[in-house]
Amino acid sequence: MYKSKEFDYDLWTTTQNGTKHYWARVKATGEVTEISHEVMTFLRAEEKRVYREITAIKKHGSTLSLDVPRGENKESWFEDHGIGMSEMEIALIEQDFRILLTEEQLDVYVHCILDGETATSYGKRHGKTQQAVTDTIAHIREKAKKYFG
Repeated sequence: MYKSKEFDYDLWTTTQNGTKHYWARVKATGEVTEISHEVMTFLRAEEKRVYREITAIKKHGSTLSLDVPRGENKESWFEDHGIGMSEMEIALIEQDFRILLTEEQLDVYVHCILDGETATSYGKRHGKTQQAVTDTIAHIREKAKKYFG
């Protein structure tokens, strides 16, 4: 198995009395703990993803330069290894949607919808009832349905 310096954990298994045990060591602190099979599966998949990502960056490069390469590496110049095109489009569309919101709606949108704050806690902080905040969220959703629909 490969070892990646960029991955935050060392992972291994042991077998004691016919029972398989899964272990993880946090590289930063050296702390060792036994983990479940599900956690081991997740961490192994994450380790492989990090490895593939690093391999791709080494293969194609990660810096987008204004100097267009010639020959074989020409295609890698156009690739974006950070944010995908669809994510950029979503960010731009969402930015345009924000313009349609009033100041109050925008504040509720950011705190309640994006950040996940409850209507009750937002209302307490801003001197509004939970129902008023819920109504504002409903108006934002209606605008979103019209805009994104």
